[in-house]
Amino acid sequence: MMPSKRVSPSKFDPDAPAAPVRSGAYQTAITSDPIDAAWDHFLATTPGGHHVQSSLWAQVKAPLGWQATRVTVYRDGRMVAGAQVLLKSLPLAGSVAYVQNGPLLEQDDTALARLVLDQLHQVAKAHRVRYLIVQPPETDTLVVPLLADIGFGPSTVEVGPTATVRLDLAQDLDTILARMKPKIRYNIRLSDRRGIAVREGARQDLSLFYQSLAATSQRQGFMPYPESYFDAMERWLGPYGSFQLLIASYQAEPVATILTVPFGDTVIYKKGGWWGQHRDRHPNEALHWAAIQWAKSHGYRYYDFEGIDAAAAELVLQGDPLPESMRQSVTRFKLGFGGEVRLLPKPYDYLYNPLLRWTYRTIYPKVAGSVALQKLRDLAHKR
Repeated sequence: MMPSKRVSPSKFDPDAPAAPVRSGAYQTAITSDPIDAAWDHFLATTPGGHHVQSSLWAQVKAPLGWQATRVTVYRDGRMVAGAQVLLKSLPLAGSVAYVQNGPLLEQDDTALARLVLDQLHQVAKAHRVRYLIVQPPETDTLVVPLLADIGFGPSTVEVGPTATVRLDLAQDLDTILARMKPKIRYNIRLSDRRGIAVREGARQDLSLFYQSLAATSQRQGFMPYPESYFDAMERWLGPYGSFQLLIASYQAEPVATILTVPFGDTVIYKKGGWWGQHRDRHPNEALHWAAIQWAKSHGYRYYDFEGIDAAAAELVLQGDPLPESMRQSVTRFKLGFGGEVRLLPKPYDYLYNPLLRWTYRTIYPKVAGSVALQKLRDLAHKR
């Protein structure tokens, strides 16, 4: 079972050894250690740091065929920047790779950003990467224009969300509740009156969570990750307080579940499952309200719903209504909790074969693209 209190970022040992190499004012290191406590500490304590960049998350992805390499940069012996690359081997030769929510820089410094990107290219060459995707973190102000300068272009491959909705937990709970849409607020209160109870889950509840996720996938027609994936999440993230299950029940009957990942100053909603019963008791609203209260009581600053439809986000920011097709969508449900809509950096990609790169940038927008290119894109989709 996860710790009852928030685990401090100092749980990740910032003094873990590294192997830096001097490069001007900075020192760089390229490592592939399974667990990198110093890097994870840097992520947990630096604005924009995200659990998907952590060495713990790399261990979660390893059974799916992804292997991690990290670029870290030091100044005066202190880590100031870096990026974790996840790589997957191709059937014949080489590999594909992606960087999600990275590179992360402690401060805006163009020379530092260029250095990290140059090191990423070195990693790509060493691992014979054919196709690399980079999606910078939300705090980025420098990397996107630099990516364009070195030949990257906008990608249509989804690496991570490009829009989200986030609640600021610095507000008191009454204010948070008051800023929700009236229907969501009403349903939260109704769920309590109609007997929905929410409890924290433990490791033995993983199978229960997966059953609810499988039931949801059958209704909505998507294929969930295997149960072993979530078992790995609990095994690697749980000891650091970064894995949280909540179970909603009615009269001791499990009705719905959600999985959140607390990391740094944010609790991120990761996945949810619902058996489809007791709709009129609104267990899903109750679960998120319980997660919000848990996050605030444990000292986190934000509750992030991790992803909404980007087109819907742009409409909201422009003050325009959502189309009728989104009236019953997950995006509308998340928006109902009254958080701030945020647009996130989009992914950029790079093909290391010059001919394919030229085709991708000049011909591909007009035609379907080559078979080889499509295979690379398909592999990148299988994150």
